[in-house]
Amino acid sequence: MKKISFKDKFRIWLLSHPKYNPYKFSLKKFFRNLTSSFRVLPNFIIIGSGRAGTTALYSYLIQHPSIFGASTENNESVADLHFFEYMISDKISWYKSHFPTKLTKILYEAKSKNNFVTGEYTSTYMYNKNVPKRISELLPDVKIIIILRNPVDKAYSTYSQQYSFNEFSSSFEDTVHAEFQRIELCKSQPDLYTQNPDFESNVITSIIRHGIYYDYLKTWTKFFKKNQILIIDSEELKNSTQKTIDKVFNFLDVFPYKVDNLSKINVGKYSPINKKSREDLSEFYKPYNEKLNDLLDTNFKWNLEN
Repeated sequence: MKKISFKDKFRIWLLSHPKYNPYKFSLKKFFRNLTSSFRVLPNFIIIGSGRAGTTALYSYLIQHPSIFGASTENNESVADLHFFEYMISDKISWYKSHFPTKLTKILYEAKSKNNFVTGEYTSTYMYNKNVPKRISELLPDVKIIIILRNPVDKAYSTYSQQYSFNEFSSSFEDTVHAEFQRIELCKSQPDLYTQNPDFESNVITSIIRHGIYYDYLKTWTKFFKKNQILIIDSEELKNSTQKTIDKVFNFLDVFPYKVDNLSKINVGKYSPINKKSREDLSEFYKPYNEKLNDLLDTNFKWNLEN
């Protein structure tokens, strides 16, 4: 048997202990981890939905002097931590390492006499049935922000984005038909449905199901009071951006502020959805949209859109 060299042993060890990979080491990350016990937890979380403006809204909010963003390996305007899905780590110390220090909070509030606020967003939190309970246990008073988009447009936007990533090769119509077949199969043979809750967050297999907002948000309303949840219409964010942001600032209890950079982020460019697909999907979503309005006391009129 060939003897394994120390170099190969070390390489194998690094593969099984990726957090110690020297290529991923940074002084900034090391310092954040070292000081995690002296850091604050978030005041707000944007939980979704994807392709509705979550990244844009977060980038607008952290321009406010009183709102401090989470530090990530991406950049300051992109949080996407996925902590409560446990995709990276289930250690609270790891989660806290992404937020400002308590000293930063104390100094800011003492100097400005204003509230200090910090938060994150992860656009797939909404879909994992275990996440509401996990958040409520760690952060019982946290404020939840949800951006909802016409589910037909959301589905088509998600498909178009993933198609550009080569995740899909079939047409939108064939992709939708395949998912409807999976939905019906799971209804007729529930034993075939996976019991892994993380599967619900999978965008590729759920472009239709992720638009059935009622099925997911009814769980969130069991763990959080209505005054802890703010619902944002993605169209209002798009067309009346500052007015919508003002609503969020009020919800977060920070002073009014005019945001300088309102540039759009992650805007997809693709051909329009065909009329037949829109009509069919609108009909499919109609009963769920009505139940959603009853649940949230909202007045989304997506079924009337062309």
